[in-house]
Amino acid sequence: MKGRFIRVLSLSFIALSFIALSLLGLTACTQVPTWTLFYFAEQDTIPKDAKAHHIAGYYQQLDQCLAKGAGMVKLSESGKGVYQCGFECQDDGTGSVQCQRFEQATAL
Repeated sequence: MKGRFIRVLSLSFIALSFIALSLLGLTACTQVPTWTLFYFAEQDTIPKDAKAHHIAGYYQQLDQCLAKGAGMVKLSESGKGVYQCGFECQDDGTGSVQCQRFEQATAL
């Protein structure tokens, strides 16, 4: 009886240790996206104020955001559209989005 109790206790400890390490690993790998892609289909110019309904994705790095925007323009039926990436954006609750700064690809 005592041996069985110790075996159950040690298995419980191993299971709890595994769960704790798994959760730690998940939180260590989770990062908050810092770049927000705004895509404006069928437009030639970027509107002055970024609107929440134009958000097309969230990215860790600027180059990822810019590449996705360029791909969206390329894949559009008309080949027409513009995009920009906002850094650390927040929705103000009224449909407007405030970002610390905006970046967009420059033509080569």
